[in-house]
Amino acid sequence: MFNLLSSELYKWRKSRAFYICLLSALGCMVIIWLSFLLEDQVERGNIESGVMGFAVIEPDVKDGEPTGILDDLDIMQMIQVFVGGGFSTLFTAIFICIWVIGEYTNGAVKNTVGKGYSRGEAFMAKYISSVVTAQVMNLAIILGAALTGVAVMGSARVKETFWADCLAYAGMQLMLGLAYAGVIAMICEFARNLAAGIGISILIAALSSTLASAADLLFRAVHIHFKVSDYWIVSMIEHCPYTGIRMEFVGRAVFVTVMWAAVSLFVGLMHFQKADV
Repeated sequence: MFNLLSSELYKWRKSRAFYICLLSALGCMVIIWLSFLLEDQVERGNIESGVMGFAVIEPDVKDGEPTGILDDLDIMQMIQVFVGGGFSTLFTAIFICIWVIGEYTNGAVKNTVGKGYSRGEAFMAKYISSVVTAQVMNLAIILGAALTGVAVMGSARVKETFWADCLAYAGMQLMLGLAYAGVIAMICEFARNLAAGIGISILIAALSSTLASAADLLFRAVHIHFKVSDYWIVSMIEHCPYTGIRMEFVGRAVFVTVMWAAVSLFVGLMHFQKADV
């Protein structure tokens, strides 16, 4: 098992898909932050109106000085948008699909089983490596969003509790991301087709939280006091508060993480034991 994990981590370090997905995510964040910076400078009159499509008809003024969009932004709020708003989950899902399904299509999983490793060991190695690599990507995206935000908005806009809030939020998202990566790895094990796996994973990342909220409304309509969104991993990632995290949310997040990690691991392992390699 240790040799399999070492092999998986070696392949991950050599994986172009990981670096492409990570650099794409970081690049998109930088572009978004720079667009806010450019719009802010146009609104303040430091750059001519109309540049790059940013036009100001009547600038806002406060205390005799023009204001910009950055005055209304909070770095932690933007980190939540990048990480909890479907941005991080989307790029993580795409990479895991390429990482897991690619091993089935190129015959690597079949070769692993053919070398004498049990199916359980083969699945566990791929499952654990998926979770670990997803956590690295999540952490890099969180750090990238935080550092880019500080660079764009300036250290003067950093609140005293910023780094503590950022650390607490990162810890929660990394914990929830563990179960999320496991769920996507399970889906990929079932799909075994790159197009299908990516399609299903994108739907889960983009729409499942909305569907969970719709289910909440249906339960409320029939007077059932149960909220699906309180126990669905993607909804928890999306609704994780970026400041003032309460112990009730922490306890529920731990339960949801353990539950979905156990479900994805058990279901994926049972299916892999019986399905064709």
